[in-house]
Amino acid sequence: MSQQEEVEYETVTLTDEEGNDREFALLTLVELEEGTFAVLAPLDQLEAMESEEDEGPGFDLYAFAYKETDEGVDLDPVEDEALLERVFEVAEEILFGDELEDDDDSEDDDDSEDDVEN
Repeated sequence: MSQQEEVEYETVTLTDEEGNDREFALLTLVELEEGTFAVLAPLDQLEAMESEEDEGPGFDLYAFAYKETDEGVDLDPVEDEALLERVFEVAEEILFGDELEDDDDSEDDDDSEDDVEN
């Protein structure tokens, strides 16, 4: 039996349009010219993925404009598709940068091998 390292996340509880509360993990904050954005994932999906040995289907990501106020933090959904893509690109680099570079290197190696064979 392998021991898995338990990851602790800063969590945020959001209420959907139907009044249901759902916990989200704050994965990272992204700084862009347009402001600061919080990238969140449903906590239940992350916990399910961590408890399984295979990688499973992954998890959903959500982006919110992030602003600290005297009463706490305001989160507003990002609705602009182009901005949303930029937030997720930067978040992906922050969260998975080393893994992405390794994948790119292996793809480049595969391409160069193909060129030699042709």
